[in-house]
Amino acid sequence: MKMLKTLVAASIAAASVPALAYEAGDIIVKAGVVNVAPKSDNLKLDGVGTVEVKDDTQLGLTLTYMVAPQVGVEVLAATPFKHDIELEGDKIGDTQHLPPTVSAQYYPMSPASKFQPYVGLGVNHTFFFDESDSINHLGKSWGLAFSAGMNYEIADSFMANVGIWKMDIDSELDGSGNDVEIDPLVVMIGGGMKF
Repeated sequence: MKMLKTLVAASIAAASVPALAYEAGDIIVKAGVVNVAPKSDNLKLDGVGTVEVKDDTQLGLTLTYMVAPQVGVEVLAATPFKHDIELEGDKIGDTQHLPPTVSAQYYPMSPASKFQPYVGLGVNHTFFFDESDSINHLGKSWGLAFSAGMNYEIADSFMANVGIWKMDIDSELDGSGNDVEIDPLVVMIGGGMKF
């Protein structure tokens, strides 16, 4: 009887302790829809006009490795983005790019919380390809990436996610000496799973 009481007490105590939502070694995979919205007025050409890179939406994927209960390392990837390029409102070409980004993230809430906001700082490497003939080649870009977001646990190991990145993407038009300041705001809405 004493053994039964001990087992019951231990079971109640274990049930009352919330499971840790985040632990060192956890892997979080998230997928969703990603919109890349470049800033306006990407390049002003004297006597010609303003060049603008338009936004695009694709599928995105992030992979986060938790190095500690409140610290993670995230990799952002996506299918190639295709952007129309306009001069004073008229399309003059298009380009595709991939913007892989690696960030360190900090989660300020208790690891047991279902609601997990985070902030991050990382490095973005963007390369362009398949430019149309009317566009000079855009060079590769390295820049900082600032991020923030929120995971919300909706079931054991499953979560909803919203993430935002502000990226420094500046590319030089080959042979022109002109820099195209893209500097997009990137928004991802999706869901994920923790392993």
